[in-house]
Formats: sequence, C-alpha cells, structure tokens
Amino acid sequence: MEYPFDALHAGIESQILNLPAGIPDSQAIRQAKSLPDSVEKFRALGKALSRQLRYREAVAAYTEGLKLEPEDLSLLRLRAGRYLTTLQSNLAITDFEKCLSLGAEKLDCLYRIGLAQYYAGRYEQAMEAFESCMPLCDDEMGIAVLYWHTLNAVRTEKAPTLLKYYRPDMAVGHHTAYEKAMRVWSGTTPLAAALEMLEREEDDLEYGITLYGLLWHPDCAERERLSQVLLRRDGFWPSFAYLAAWKDRAGTQ
Repeated sequence: MEYPFDALHAGIESQILNLPAGIPDSQAIRQAKSLPDSVEKFRALGKALSRQLRYREAVAAYTEGLKLEPEDLSLLRLRAGRYLTTLQSNLAITDFEKCLSLGAEKLDCLYRIGLAQYYAGRYEQAMEAFESCMPLCDDEMGIAVLYWHTLNAVRTEKAPTLLKYYRPDMAVGHHTAYEKAMRVWSGTTPLAAALEMLEREEDDLEYGITLYGLLWHPDCAERERLSQVLLRRDGFWPSFAYLAAWKDRAGTQ
C-alpha cells in the first residue's frame, strides 16, 4: 500500500520522547517556512511536517496558527490529532472536546477521545466514549469501535458488551485488520488460525492492528513475545494499534 507519509520520516522515539527528528526539511516544509505568518502558513507547515512524521514540530506550527485564530476548527482538529499520535493524551482530549464545542463531527472526536483515554490507561472512560460512538457508526467505523471497546473491556475485566454487534458480513471497508481480530473475539476464527495467517502478512499496518487486537485475548499465551515481534514491525508506527503497543511496553519498563 502507499503510505500517507514521506519515505524520509521520523521514528517513534523522537516523537514520543520529544527528541530531534534528525532529518532535513522536505521541499514542502521549506516552502511553508518561507511564507509570511498566517493561519494558512502554519496549517501548511504543520501538514508538511506531519508528512515527515515530525508531529511535535507540527503541534508547534498549529499552535502558532491558533495564536492568530484561537477558534480555527481546522487547526484545532489537526493539533488534536498530533497530540494523540505523540501520546499526549490529556492535551488531545482537551482539543477534541473544544472541537466538539465548535461543531466538529461528533463521531470523529469521540472515537479519538476514546483512544486518548485508552493510551492514558483510563479504560472505563474509554469504554464510555466508544459506547457513545456506536449509535453514530456505519459498519466501517463500527468494527473499529468494537475492537477498541473490546480491548478496554478485557483490561477492566468487564464484559465486552458491544461485541454482540459483530457480524461476519459487516461492510468493514478498509478496516479489515480490525475485523480479523474481531473474528477471533467473536469465536468465528480460532486464535491459532489467526496467528498462523498473520505469519504471512507482509503489510506492517495490517499486521500490527490485527496482532495487537489478539494480544489481550485470554487464549494468547505468548503476549510478551508477540508484543516484541509487533514492535519490530514499525513501518507504520503512527497507527493507533502500534502506538498502543508502544505505550504498553513503556508502561512496563
């Protein structure tokens, strides 16, 4: 698949730990930096930095733009997303909540608030956010909500009550990896069969999302080893599942 970021990009450690990215500016970044200060400049700069996965610097760019227009919904939503992908959960939640107050799409914001709560280890609050998402979902977003709600439920030793909405014929669109994990949780596919299929998966995004969704299954006896394998497959480290795996590892160190 074609990844939505430049071939030359920052690694996860620089972005989570706020270290120098260590890569030269792209032409798009240089062009944006040369513009006179404006909301449009800082939006363009943040997006160009994000293409290099320089999310911390993108946050700074969007913040400069928001100094000029504090209630610019586009900038606020962009910054919220970059807070989320640098695991700055509380700042992400604050921005997403402000986005909601300014009329942003409810499902988009609530889903990401749920993710931020998950990264912060507030699993019950995350479950509430995902439960609020469910009535707003089509099948494609519904399968993602089922995935994250189920993982939160198992980590709080609660029943994965949304799992009842899973159907093998769901029109999951591009969310195929979420669906593969939910096949196992629903009892449709045995865990061993899913893990065997994953051994042949070449796409890091598909691999990471599917495997992360299986690590917390009660029949998964090799969570620690498989977590390490997952983290070595970092070709799409900004994915929500890879970030969760990284956060889990960091929390155990």
